Amino acid sequence: MTLCIAWRDNDGVHFSSDSRITFAPNSYADVGIKVLSLPYQILAPLDHIENNFRNITFSGELGMCFAGSAVNSLIIKEALAEILKTLQHIPDHTDTSMQGIADFIFVAYREISRKVCETSIGKNGRAEMLIGGFCHEKKMVRVFCFSTDNFNNHTCQEVLQGTDHILLGKGSSHAQKEMPMTPTLHDYFNILKTVIADTNVPSVGGNIQYGQFKDNRFIVHGVYDFGPPVHYWRSVLDLNSEDFMNNASGFIPGVPYFDPENTIRG
Repeated sequence: MTLCIAWRDNDGVHFSSDSRITFAPNSYADVGIKVLSLPYQILAPLDHIENNFRNITFSGELGMCFAGSAVNSLIIKEALAEILKTLQHIPDHTDTSMQGIADFIFVAYREISRKVCETSIGKNGRAEMLIGGFCHEKKMVRVFCFSTDNFNNHTCQEVLQGTDHILLGKGSSHAQKEMPMTPTLHDYFNILKTVIADTNVPSVGGNIQYGQFKDNRFIVHGVYDFGPPVHYWRSVLDLNSEDFMNNASGFIPGVPYFDPENTIRG
């Protein structure tokens, strides 16, 4: 399961979560990537005169976070990562707003969720997720919640339409108890840290994950831990470890980071 917190404030829309994945009853590993970006392209119709070249009408990055079944969520994520690369629209017909994109995503979510929940894992295959992105029609970031009930019925509804927050996952009730009347960025991270540290919520744990929408991009951040030693966490991966910094390839991870203790972005 998990705890995801998403909110809209004067600085935009933010997604944050823990890193824990449940593999079996009382069996967990803090290895999940639960806050992630999904690049997309909306292509113009094929122009046969231009040697199969299609212009890109719209492009950007959607943001996603999820709670519930990691199997279901990650299968959906992988499917979306493939099909969102080459969407095609029909001029003056296709709804290319975030509502139209969400409606398209909902078809994939519903079909995959239905099949997963029809297996022997039943309702344990349910996944709840948030997907958002910049809407060129309304000139703002819009966020949609996809969910499945105990009877394998599926819904998609827009959330965070004003300054507000939404909680997903088994840790939600614990987080809500800690929520002040007017939470700040620092409050949201403190609440997430508190629930992660709570041994009464075993399905929530690991490092904090965070992403923020900037125009038509979703910027995912790693997390500073100044130790000592100094860690740059992206879920379970320490991108400042000797293994990464001294790897034979010579690549250095270029992830932006923030400090949840002081909410300082790097």
